[in-house]
Amino acid sequence: MLFRAIAVSAALAATAVSADLLTIPIHKVPDEEHHANLLSSHTPPLAVMSSVTAVAVTSRKLIRGSPDREENIVLHDLKNTQYYGKIKVGTPPQEFEMVFDTGSADLWIPAQSCLTKSKNCSAKKPYDETASSSYSEVAPDAKSDFSIRYGSGVVTGKFGMDKITVADNYTVEDQTFAQVDSTDGLGVIYEHAKFDGILGLAFPGISRDTGVNTFMANLQDQADVDLTMFSFFLGNKADGELAIGGYNEKMMQDPDNINWIPVAKPAYWLIAMDRVTFGDTVITTGQTGGIMDTGTSLIYGPEEQVNSIIQSLEGAQLVPQLGLYKIPCDTDIPNLEFQIGGQPYNIPGDQLKITDKSDQVCFFGVAVMKFAASSEFDTLDEELEERVVDEIKNLAGEASSPVPTEFQHNTWLMGDSFLRQQYNVFDYDNSKFGLAELRDDLKEQ
Repeated sequence: MLFRAIAVSAALAATAVSADLLTIPIHKVPDEEHHANLLSSHTPPLAVMSSVTAVAVTSRKLIRGSPDREENIVLHDLKNTQYYGKIKVGTPPQEFEMVFDTGSADLWIPAQSCLTKSKNCSAKKPYDETASSSYSEVAPDAKSDFSIRYGSGVVTGKFGMDKITVADNYTVEDQTFAQVDSTDGLGVIYEHAKFDGILGLAFPGISRDTGVNTFMANLQDQADVDLTMFSFFLGNKADGELAIGGYNEKMMQDPDNINWIPVAKPAYWLIAMDRVTFGDTVITTGQTGGIMDTGTSLIYGPEEQVNSIIQSLEGAQLVPQLGLYKIPCDTDIPNLEFQIGGQPYNIPGDQLKITDKSDQVCFFGVAVMKFAASSEFDTLDEELEERVVDEIKNLAGEASSPVPTEFQHNTWLMGDSFLRQQYNVFDYDNSKFGLAELRDDLKEQ
């Protein structure tokens, strides 16, 4: 769920790999452009742990059917941070560019009123409920007001229902979604970004309206999909691929060797990780959590564990305005390794260095993950924010928290710099996450 970067436009292209599989490239912008926007708009993340209104508050965020019946959605890389693709809403269909975000569970698009109420919304394509014969208001006793806080600000609007179509022909009827009229909290990043809204792919437990099905839950119930599963390959120097309903075996070194890890609790895509090491330094040998988040570009970890890493980087200095650590550009960064399901997964050290346009100033691509809690997030103000942050220590025993007790204050946010290292499969049906080795020729792409 991040709003750190500005997209570079690219033409949509689709290529049929087989009769049943549509593959569409995910375009990636040059690293130097991504780094420039990241450094100009970075907001340190904040994870909310109350189940009532839980969202991952960060500046950050597929194939369908069975493996023999899959379809991909066009996704573009927003400055190496966000991936967006088209969906259609209503009858006749209105088309929107959406961020597909595994770190949130709600679907929102700009309303017509957003164009006049929010300065950064003027160039967006708004949804017109009066032009859709399939639109309906939510029930009188249903939640009608929508409000969600991201790392860069608040988005507000109202809930409604309409038909949502992805990948051209997968349709969910009467999907509850939000029409937003206030996006000023997202600042200039939203104004210049190429996406209109966000489609969350996490579980209903962290939705802003837990009383209704999320898009993925409705896809599971309504669509002719054998497997409610989505998967993707994120290219590092080349195009990637997004799919819904299964996984593309052609992207994998060995399709029979997927490392499946159960989701700790169906809310975030949060799994247990066995160990974290940084070069020869063991950061933790006990289990720690990892939230797999397609909307986040960097890696964020618990403060104590990140500090252990920073201590091994000579000359590292925190820049509070960015929430990032400045490092000498000639720093030799070790690999960062996460052991998951008994197998090691490495982020090469050279991929953990962020360089500004001048090539004279460098930053470390691992930062501190902060946590907060709230039961009244819709009306959160500065005073309440201070109070709920103080109260987070009391949440350890809260059974309804989307983050299990053992992972509270002990969880990493695993962004694109991690997810690019392998093929990633999100099994919604069975609440598990799979990692597979990429085909050899894709590892350098």
